[in-house]
Amino acid sequence: MTKKTALHIISSARGNGSYSRALSSAIINKLISSQEIDTVVERDLTKETPPFIKEDLVGAFYTNPGSVEQQQLLKYADTVVSDVSNADIIVIGTPMYNLGMSAVLKAWIDQLVRYGVTYGYDGDGVRSGLLNGKKIYLAIASGGRLADWPNGHEFIASHIEAVIRAYVGLAEIHTFRVEGTVMPGFEPDYQKILAHL
Repeated sequence: MTKKTALHIISSARGNGSYSRALSSAIINKLISSQEIDTVVERDLTKETPPFIKEDLVGAFYTNPGSVEQQQLLKYADTVVSDVSNADIIVIGTPMYNLGMSAVLKAWIDQLVRYGVTYGYDGDGVRSGLLNGKKIYLAIASGGRLADWPNGHEFIASHIEAVIRAYVGLAEIHTFRVEGTVMPGFEPDYQKILAHL
């Protein structure tokens, strides 16, 4: 079996107390145990915070070739693209904050999506991603349970999946959830959550 490289994205501010980090780490460990991966690149977005989008950064995204100053602005974004390009498997962990993903994860995604780098258009104006064939695992932690939310209020997995497929490339995406973390007596069972991984 040809072994593969995994990119592990951590985006919770809770450190070792994070349920999303524990779930994404459990995914990584299971992939190692099954010998599906042999190399893991870990990026903790709370320690290396992605830049938020500003006017000069937007200009750098759409200028090729850019000035020395613009190339400097793109250093973080270039690293993100390189990480994703070199990974066969991407494991993304995020808590739910106010029904959405963590701000640092959204900022990381904004650094990843770039015209001419991760997506482009053909002669008929049809958009397609350029980084195809990735396998992506989403590890989402929430204080409540998806079954208790109003219909149409799932904003994390649906958002990430839509962005990846529209602006990055064709991907096999699987979502795992650890839910009800604020409920009395909560004890996570990661093996049960990942039983079908």
